[in-house]
Amino acid sequence: MTLDNKQSYPDVCFHILEELKGKLAPHLSYHSYEHIIDVANVCDKYIRTYRVGDDMAKLIRIAAISHDFGYTVSPVDHEENSIKLIEPMLRPILTKEEIALVNGMIRATKVPQQPKNFYDKILADADLDYLGRKDYDELSENLHQEFLHFGVIKTEREWLDLQIKFLESHKYHTLFAKWNRRKLKLSKLKALKKKQI
Repeated sequence: MTLDNKQSYPDVCFHILEELKGKLAPHLSYHSYEHIIDVANVCDKYIRTYRVGDDMAKLIRIAAISHDFGYTVSPVDHEENSIKLIEPMLRPILTKEEIALVNGMIRATKVPQQPKNFYDKILADADLDYLGRKDYDELSENLHQEFLHFGVIKTEREWLDLQIKFLESHKYHTLFAKWNRRKLKLSKLKALKKKQI
């Protein structure tokens, strides 16, 4: 998987991606390099759809590339770890206000999601875009394997119940996601509930 619109990303993104390649553990089957590229590519769709200006687009792209950087240290509080780890890389190129915006977007991916502004909503929806896509089964199986590794779940029934509970509680925030992802997400939820019986 590669970055769409590669030329629009600032250099720091490629530096972060190189570090991620070397530092993300192989057992991270969902929170992987591919997931980060996927989120960045989805963000790029939002940037085009909403005609986001260049300065803000740069910050969205940085947030997308760095939102799971904390997984290089631990899955626990990975959003806050991402913020701490990337700050030294951002300080020479961004203002304090811009860094604060990037940090807000990264925090918006924390579940349960609580985005505070429109750009937070973009990151939040891009991070869980797959919930309403045709590759849901494949990507959710990657998360299943990761959860088994960390002992979050032990049985197939626990996994099924967890997926249903998550899909029921999840809400998309942007109009784009509501129009383009909600329908498929609800049909997936219906299918999973049938398995519960």
